[in-house]
Amino acid sequence: MTTPGLFSIDVSSPPPHAPSPHRPDGQNHICRSATPRLPNGGAPGTGRLRNMTAVFAFQKIGRDSRPAVWRTILLALVSAFAGLFSIVYSPAGFRAGTPAGTDIDAAVIVVSVILDIALATALVWRHRFPFGLTIAAALSAAALPVGSVPALIALAALLGRRRGPATWWCTGLVAVTTAIDVIADSQAQPVGVSLTASLFQATTSPQARNTTSILTALLLTATFLAIGIGAGLIRSSRREAVVKGRDLSAAHQRMARLDDEVSRRQEREKIAQEVHDSLGHSLSLISLQAASLETELDGTDHADSAKALRESAGKAMSELRSLLSLLAEPMSSAPNLPLSKLAEVVEDTFGAGQPITASIYVSEGDSADPALSRAVYRTVQELLTNAAKHAPGTTAALKVRASPDDGVRIECSNPIVESGQSEGSRRGLPGITERVKLLGGTVHWTAENGVFSITVFIPWRSISRDRTS
Repeated sequence: MTTPGLFSIDVSSPPPHAPSPHRPDGQNHICRSATPRLPNGGAPGTGRLRNMTAVFAFQKIGRDSRPAVWRTILLALVSAFAGLFSIVYSPAGFRAGTPAGTDIDAAVIVVSVILDIALATALVWRHRFPFGLTIAAALSAAALPVGSVPALIALAALLGRRRGPATWWCTGLVAVTTAIDVIADSQAQPVGVSLTASLFQATTSPQARNTTSILTALLLTATFLAIGIGAGLIRSSRREAVVKGRDLSAAHQRMARLDDEVSRRQEREKIAQEVHDSLGHSLSLISLQAASLETELDGTDHADSAKALRESAGKAMSELRSLLSLLAEPMSSAPNLPLSKLAEVVEDTFGAGQPITASIYVSEGDSADPALSRAVYRTVQELLTNAAKHAPGTTAALKVRASPDDGVRIECSNPIVESGQSEGSRRGLPGITERVKLLGGTVHWTAENGVFSITVFIPWRSISRDRTS
């Protein structure tokens, strides 16, 4: 049980690091492997592996957002119907409708239809797996009569979302399989087994001879590839424009923040100068007058009060200098207020005539982050100041518990006095709340049954974690 004006502090430091078991002096060994080093600084095979990695490297363009549903449905329908036309006008499809058809032809048609539907459905995930879909569609066009349209659609999606050497390898694969598919189809005999001849040759007989030239086949191949690659590059340029626009917007925002910071810094410097010229002068006069009064009242009962007034004015001047330096250098010159100095806050308040019941327990206070220690110190200081201001002469109860495992918990209560002083900046509780929230903490207060109570919790932050973050 604690008594008014008495408090206890337990500040323990973290145990020193145990010496390393490898060496008696605690120093660690540095082990190096016996891998032979090459003249260029790499291990055997590193250069070849690096070259292979560079060959298949790629970069994303923007975010892999899901494409519009209507576009996906449209491309899937185009892919599926193009594949079905290729199957119907293939040798297996042509023979399936005649007595010359075999079970192998039927199996080829069934497998091709299933694969065509699967490729059309897979276009839904073209934004997530563009490489896999492009390679699968290209190899399918080379193995079965599903046509090159699914591969060209997948290639356009790939070029629109990726860039780098790997994309051009896939482009080459699609170009080869498309050329093989178009040339083989255009040269197939008769017209009934050639989709190209059925579209461009003026004949009504499926048994007519196909007279499509190689030049026509090459022109068709170039046209198909130009459409697929061109669509992909157009999409790529649009996505890159969006990315650059987003980066430019972010750069403008950063510049705006920097401008605001410069403006705030200049304003802080003006405020610091103004406060120093006005309030600093007043505090200096109070300190000088208190010192003079202490000398005149030496040996009387009021000498101690004059001395306390002089010391309070000196401490206020010191804190004012710290505040002014904090305004000029917001973070770098913040005063060091370790948790062990909480005793001084209670002593100062009790010495000023405010009854206090205080219980303070701090574990491993030396490992606390300076920002945490400063927040706890200022919070306790503000709570006791509020108690002395709004409930003078009454007993304030303060309890502080701080440890790495449980964080920091501050509880303070005082009776509500109607005649308590009410003048002030009215920034006490809002200031505490803002300071605590910056460290991820919480603040709760109540005013019930004639007692004002406030509870503050701040998560623990250690010096080591702050330095490694």
